[in-house]
Amino acid sequence: MTTSEINDVITATQWSDGVEEPSVATMTVRAVDHLDGITPEMIEWWFTNMDAELYFQFHPCDHKKFAWTRDKTPETHVGATHLTYHQYGGGDKVLRSEITFMPPAEFFDETLYEKHDVGMALFAVVHMVDENDVPDPQEAGRFVHVAINREYGTELRSCWWLNVHAQSDKELMSVGRLRHVHEEFGYLQGFLRSLYPRT
Repeated sequence: MTTSEINDVITATQWSDGVEEPSVATMTVRAVDHLDGITPEMIEWWFTNMDAELYFQFHPCDHKKFAWTRDKTPETHVGATHLTYHQYGGGDKVLRSEITFMPPAEFFDETLYEKHDVGMALFAVVHMVDENDVPDPQEAGRFVHVAINREYGTELRSCWWLNVHAQSDKELMSVGRLRHVHEEFGYLQGFLRSLYPRT
């Protein structure tokens, strides 16, 4: 993952679903969601205000556990870490991980935001955890969400840069992940407007 690849999520003329394996040890997964009536500000608010109850609404089937574990403040999700358990498609395999939200300015070129109508950018680092919720010191991957203002609402561009090893389930990492993220934001589109505070 390079700075250029990160900023490409903003600057690409078109963004679409896709899976690439740049090497035997890495995988890149791209996704796009078109969220009618949802603004980037709503999505920023969502990540800051997630709690266990809301997280289960985000995906009632696949989400199994949620907790903020480090450095969460009421004002922002940036700098904080949360624990999550997933079972993609309601399957038997439990994916245990922790996600840390990093300051976007450390990775994105913020001078691109205005030109490309970016309203929200998120950068996260993922570590898998064991049955006792102890994180693996090695990163499982990194991902971004970039919310771009559109007339209909938001074009949400997402990209994951994942580390692959001999035990990796590539089907789950790619097809399973794409299905999961589209379902998540489909659910979110259905209820976020009713939650977002009108001020």
